[in-house]
Amino acid sequence: MPTNPFMTAGTTSALTPSSALTDRDDLPEFKEQAWDFEHNKFIYNRDGTHKVLTQNEAMKVWIRKALLVERYRYRAYFDDYGMELERFVGKTPNDGISQTLLFRYIKEGLLVNPYIKRVTAAGVTRTKKKIIMKLSVTTIYGKAEIETEV
Repeated sequence: MPTNPFMTAGTTSALTPSSALTDRDDLPEFKEQAWDFEHNKFIYNRDGTHKVLTQNEAMKVWIRKALLVERYRYRAYFDDYGMELERFVGKTPNDGISQTLLFRYIKEGLLVNPYIKRVTAAGVTRTKKKIIMKLSVTTIYGKAEIETEV
């Protein structure tokens, strides 16, 4: 079984930048169940079924969920899913060096998804010990902007 849900068996590297892997016509439309991050629960349609998002709206949900999951902690997820961000919590200074390293970990964690072609840091705001990172993510569907507290 492959370790990455987006790769097929026999691939050589799960961290290969996805821009080199496929183009839009090679992948099925990306879908994700809508998630209410404020209340930490699914969003439902009026008829009680899960609301399903597609393309970049679905990508935003996938990205935010991946940012919340600590990699290698939960057996329910593949080893490639999630981030290794706990090492930054309360252990490193909020300086330019740690921000660069933090962005690198986030970028590597997101590029396992073949729908994502590029991740760039659009901006970083520091308030005492809190870092807010704005990411510009280019997917096969276009650009998406994500803001996350790390």
